[in-house]
Amino acid sequence: MHRAYFQTSHGQIHARVAGEAGPNIVLLHESPLSSFVYDDVLPLLAPWARALAPDTLGYGMSDAPQQRLGIPGYAEPVVELLRTLDGPAVIVGSHTGASIAVEAAHQAPELVRGLVLLGIATYTPEQQRDRRQNWAPDEPVTEEATHLLSAWRRYQGLWRGCDLQTRQRAVWTMLGSLERYHWAYNSAFEYDPLTPLSRLTCPVLCVAADGEFLEEGTRRAAERLGLPYEVVPDCIGQIPVRRPEVCAELIERFVDGL
Repeated sequence: MHRAYFQTSHGQIHARVAGEAGPNIVLLHESPLSSFVYDDVLPLLAPWARALAPDTLGYGMSDAPQQRLGIPGYAEPVVELLRTLDGPAVIVGSHTGASIAVEAAHQAPELVRGLVLLGIATYTPEQQRDRRQNWAPDEPVTEEATHLLSAWRRYQGLWRGCDLQTRQRAVWTMLGSLERYHWAYNSAFEYDPLTPLSRLTCPVLCVAADGEFLEEGTRRAAERLGLPYEVVPDCIGQIPVRRPEVCAELIERFVDGL
C-alpha cells in the first residue's frame, strides 16, 4: 500500500492506494474520519484489483474547502478522481461515504460500474432535525480539554468493543478536523440519497451491520428500490474496521458478478 495525491478543482485529495492491476475500486469512508478505516481491507483487495481509498475533502490529509459543501460538492472531487483512472470503477461507500458514492454515480454514471453501500443514511424529517441538533454539535477547543473528552466519549460509544488503539486512532483523526468535523455529517443529514439512487442503472448492493443504527433504514431502502441487501451478523457497525475480511469478500463477490 502507498499514498498518493490527486489534484482536483477543490484542491488536493489524499488517498491510500493498493494493487497495480485489475478492476478499479474506490472506497469512501464514514464521517468524520479518513481512509484509515480501510487499512485492513486494502491489502485484501490488492492481489486482484487496483483499490483507492481517498480522504473526503476536508478530512484526513485532503485539502479543506473554505466552507461546508453539500453532498454534491463533496462528490465533485471524487468524480474528478474517477476521471484519472483507466476505466470505470466500483465505488464502495460507508455511511456518509455511501451518500457521496450515490451522488458521484449520479453525476457521472459513465464512470461507475457499480456501488456497494455500507449503511445508507436515510432519515425521516424528525430524525433529520434531531441529527442536526444533537448528533454533531460544535466542539470548541477549551483550556479544560472538554473537546478531547467529548471526542473520546463519542468513540467509546460508537466504536465500543474495538481495541484501545483503534478507538484512539478514530479520536485522533476526528480531532484533526475538529473545527469542521460536523460539516459532512450535516450535509448527509440534509441529503436524500434515495431519489438519485432510484435513477441509477448500475448494479447496487446494499449492506449493513445487524447492530448499527442505519440497518433498518438501509434494509427499507433496499426493499423500496428492489435492490439486493445483505446484513453482516454479529457486528454493531464499522464493517471495514471490525470485519475487514467480510468487507473484502463482499466487494470481490460483487465485482465477480458484474
